[in-house]
Amino acid sequence: MIVTLNQLIMKHLLLGANLHYPSAREWMWNYCIYLGPFTDSKKANYDLGIFLGDNDEPSLAIVYGNNPGEYISGDINHNSTKESHQETIKRAKLLNLL
Repeated sequence: MIVTLNQLIMKHLLLGANLHYPSAREWMWNYCIYLGPFTDSKKANYDLGIFLGDNDEPSLAIVYGNNPGEYISGDINHNSTKESHQETIKRAKLLNLL
């Protein structure tokens, strides 16, 4: 298996991170930008992030479980009422990613 420099950096950047779903290091956070853990008003846990695709077009990367496939992805909808979406947008804006 060939590991890219970016994958190596991302893996080591998250070694001490407080992830709700640590297994996502291997299948989500090796190519998406991790924005931190989040617990919504209903006590549901998420790990928030974004993916920068072609032309640096951002999309959601929100993990809600330890298994590959337990994530939300897609276009960022600034009018979404979902707390996890709103918090992801807020954090990405604070970092000038949006």
